[in-house]
Amino acid sequence: MNTTIGDYIIETRQANEKGMPWIVRLQRKRLLFKKSISTDWFLDKNQADTFARQLAEQLKTNPAEEKMKKRKPGWTLNRPIH
Repeated sequence: MNTTIGDYIIETRQANEKGMPWIVRLQRKRLLFKKSISTDWFLDKNQADTFARQLAEQLKTNPAEEKMKKRKPGWTLNRPIH
């Protein structure tokens, strides 16, 4: 699954090696090239799809590349809105 938001591409795919984990990659298009910003690994498709949707929402509201680069690895859970 690929999602494009502005200059950014969010790619979700399953690796063919190492236990078949799911990978979510964030890349930025630069002319004819793609620059990798982040790569996150998940154990199942549901987790990867949920993370990719959250990442897309973050990019729609605040497309700050530096914020994406500086975040801690892994999935940061946000508190639910009450």
